[in-house]
Amino acid sequence: MSKLIDLGEREILKQIIPRFAEGAGDDCAILQTSGGHLVVTTDPVPPPAAAAIGGDNDPFWMGWLLVTINVSDLAAAGAVPLGFLAAIECESERTTESFERLLEGIRASCAAAQIPYVGGNLREASRLSAVGTAFGICDSYSPLTRVGAKEGDSIISIGQGGVFWRDALRLLDGKDFGPKDSSPVFKPISQIGFVHCLAREHLVRAAMDNSDGLLPSLNELASKNSLGIVLNLEALTVPGLTAEESSNAARYWLGWGDWNVILAVSPAHEDRLFELANASKASAHRIGRFTAEHPGLVTLQRGGNTALAPRLESERFAKDSWMLKGVGEYVRMLKEVPLP
Repeated sequence: MSKLIDLGEREILKQIIPRFAEGAGDDCAILQTSGGHLVVTTDPVPPPAAAAIGGDNDPFWMGWLLVTINVSDLAAAGAVPLGFLAAIECESERTTESFERLLEGIRASCAAAQIPYVGGNLREASRLSAVGTAFGICDSYSPLTRVGAKEGDSIISIGQGGVFWRDALRLLDGKDFGPKDSSPVFKPISQIGFVHCLAREHLVRAAMDNSDGLLPSLNELASKNSLGIVLNLEALTVPGLTAEESSNAARYWLGWGDWNVILAVSPAHEDRLFELANASKASAHRIGRFTAEHPGLVTLQRGGNTALAPRLESERFAKDSWMLKGVGEYVRMLKEVPLP
């Protein structure tokens, strides 16, 4: 009898889940209603980077992250947020002050995402954990999915990449990284306030949130659309790098932690997209393109040099998962991944 670890998360989602659930395989579930489409997502909160990397165990950061990981999925669907629920399991011996810090984090993150915190569930457990559920709506337009890209489409990142690992590696090296409130290691920000503007104007053909990292997201989009992807490493710039760090700018983009949304956009719609981004003060970067060559694969390009993208996954139920060894293993992988 096979085990889940023999398949890995990607194959579980392809081979098993679709036999039991309808519509699996996108960032959100989509339910058609008389008023448009109801968009729903649910996600448990992992150990926050604030604790694992930043050494700060304040439950506020867990509450903040719980909301971000869920509304980021709504953003990838182009939905307008409606409401957020949190199912919390908590030790009976936890102090009320600590519990309230968790709730303060949820409330603050909901306020930042402009989504009402409307309730959930609470029960006793041996350790603190939480699962979030977020609801959104696409009223007069269709939700975005991972399918729909065409040959020649541009790949646009909504959100600044590389900032998470810029700060994370500084923290791990004992260097100054700036205020916690402005660092995605502690307060990651989703793109929930902007992507729905693009979806409403029908500017996007396909979309995916990059919570597992840029390379896994591009691999998924290439596979889903039966197209190749060329990622321009020279377009992956990061603000605020030192001279020593600047050579690693592209590398910082490739890992998880930035909570951006990756879009497939027709070149004919790029000008309008960037016009809207400038007006909304949203970060938008053209980082690559879809191609008919090497379908299902991602090619890295730097000038005239190219190479197929290596595996840099955050895949659960995988034998080579860094999650079995800790964040230090992922840092090693990120630093050593070969680039052209």
